[in-house]
Amino acid sequence: MAELQQLQEFEIPTGREALRGNHSALLRVADYCEDNYVQATDKRKALEETMAFTTQALASVAYQVGNLAGHTLRMLDLQGAALRQVEARVSTLGQMVNMHMEKVARREIGTLATVQRLPPGQKVIAPESLPPLTPYCRRPLNFGCLDDIGHGIKDLSTQLSRTGTLSRKSIKAPATPASATLGRPPRIPEPVHLPVVPDGRLSAASSASSLASAGSAEGVGGASMPKGQAAPPAPPLPNSLDPPPPPAAVEVFQRPPPLEELSPPPLDEELPLPLDLPPPPPLDGDELGLPPPPPGFGPDEPSWVPASYLEKVVTLYPYIGQKDNELSFSEGTVICVTRRYSDGWCEGISSEGTGFFPGNYVEPSC
Repeated sequence: MAELQQLQEFEIPTGREALRGNHSALLRVADYCEDNYVQATDKRKALEETMAFTTQALASVAYQVGNLAGHTLRMLDLQGAALRQVEARVSTLGQMVNMHMEKVARREIGTLATVQRLPPGQKVIAPESLPPLTPYCRRPLNFGCLDDIGHGIKDLSTQLSRTGTLSRKSIKAPATPASATLGRPPRIPEPVHLPVVPDGRLSAASSASSLASAGSAEGVGGASMPKGQAAPPAPPLPNSLDPPPPPAAVEVFQRPPPLEELSPPPLDEELPLPLDLPPPPPLDGDELGLPPPPPGFGPDEPSWVPASYLEKVVTLYPYIGQKDNELSFSEGTVICVTRRYSDGWCEGISSEGTGFFPGNYVEPSC
């Protein structure tokens, strides 16, 4: 630790101060060498002196940098060793804590494993004499205690006996209906029958619509009936009152006529035909201003045109052949291309002869 403290407090700060001092000294030496080289008459000697100063400065700086780097590395090594020592101590303390916790746990486990002795107490003493047993006596079961239990109806007209017997009541026959007044026999009401719709009088659509609207039209006046048809007669009532009149008939919407019966629209409503436009005026060939066709494109081919060729081209620029097998031509010459090459040259026939020519000097003729 003393060496580490010495490096941190003395060696490394001293090396840094020395480097700063050398930096200032090197700046002064550089200024001196520059002035000496400018003012000296013998440039060779001034240059050699400058080189000597440079070599000495480099050696001094290299020594000081190496010395400072060595001290820094030594300090880092000492700090690493100190960190390893601290780590070892912390690991030792952790192991000691674990050992202590294990001892405490084992001690607690040992306390649970020890035999627990019960404290001594008074022993059980048998009684001197047993109590006398009561003789058995058969008693009848009393079900009267269950009479008021539950949701049954309590009969208060008769007082139940203590033995729990229920009062017996005679079942009376149903009473016959009383005889009518004035010596008339009793009248039994006749059964009421549902109304029956006659077959073939109502269509399926009208019956379905009447059934669907029965619930809503009941409070307004009854179900709707088709036009011109009367409601069925009401069933006979038990008394002699007259039946109410049937509900009024409701109009039924008529279906629209089929599409076949609709007449087509009148012919007078057709739209008028558009007016005939005048034809365009004829164009004169002289007014178009088209350039004349190049020479050699007349109705009759010249004699030098081969029977088969790739296409006809027109030259854009004049060209003078550099070799014997090249064509020479002027601007606007017609050439029949017979072969093309991948390097951009073409082979063709013109009025001047047969040969090679550059492909970028021509364009296809329209």
